[in-house]
Amino acid sequence: MPLTLVKGDPILTQASMLAIGHNAKGRTEMDDFTLEMMRRYPAAFSAYTRQARKGRVAGGEIFLWTETLPRILFVSIRDSAVGATRLRYVQKVLMTIARDYLLLNIASLAIAPLGNPYEREEIQLLYPMWLQNTKLPIIAYTEYLPDLQAEEGFS
Repeated sequence: MPLTLVKGDPILTQASMLAIGHNAKGRTEMDDFTLEMMRRYPAAFSAYTRQARKGRVAGGEIFLWTETLPRILFVSIRDSAVGATRLRYVQKVLMTIARDYLLLNIASLAIAPLGNPYEREEIQLLYPMWLQNTKLPIIAYTEYLPDLQAEEGFS
């Protein structure tokens, strides 16, 4: 299945796993999407924050939370809650997903919008570079539109 770009609410995804961008310090980010995710999945964010504060999460690494549906894949794309998204971290995370999706038991993946709106266009150029040749069905959200179910095409 090819990589598909959509607009909508990634929280409503039908994918088995939802990848969300976060920072390596585990600090709270204040965008609407992250705040809604934190409200719905406080245990996942608490676990990620504990691991990050212990220094067990670095930029470009992933943290998998399996106790929700969809499962949540935290992708560390920034060093802290403020500042720019590091493209090298995004590339490392995408490479890890492309290489290890079978080991991570990812049947289908939705990627929430990564970075801020000014960075997204450049980040989205990386998706096909790293994910195009996988057999993994991937939906990448380009914009967070609360409560709008995207046409993902999953059966």
